[in-house]
Amino acid sequence: MRFFMEKLNGIDLVCIAIDDRTEEDFRGSVFNQYSESALSFDSSKDMINKLEDLYDEWGFPEAAEKSRSFTIRRPASEGEVSADDPKKRLVNLAKEVKPRDISAEKGKLATFHVLTEMRQHSSWQGKALWIEKDKKIEFKSVLDLLFFIDGALKTV
Repeated sequence: MRFFMEKLNGIDLVCIAIDDRTEEDFRGSVFNQYSESALSFDSSKDMINKLEDLYDEWGFPEAAEKSRSFTIRRPASEGEVSADDPKKRLVNLAKEVKPRDISAEKGKLATFHVLTEMRQHSSWQGKALWIEKDKKIEFKSVLDLLFFIDGALKTV
């Protein structure tokens, strides 16, 4: 019997709850500490896109590469911090909203806590924890994370 349960902590911790799978893909929900509502996804690609959008909305972890845009934005005056400054969004949100405990969220098939620490080289780097098996990995790319989730789902 194990007495020690691994846990991940971080400002951008998310819970990926897998509810269903097919031979080649899976579906479920993503939960975060700052919202009561879940982001439902229908495929691994949809999950990655929704997480990428969430990280962009938060401005954290900051993307090393920026999306191109044809709109013009006026920079804030020197020393002035804009309310929508992407470097401050999640930090401000964490101060305003008490982060909720997402450890109670569970998927029907499997549950993963993911802490993305960096977004470099057009990918993500961080840690992932498979809750049901108390198995943790460090991933160096989105592909590593997907292989970890896929490998776990093959055993359930």
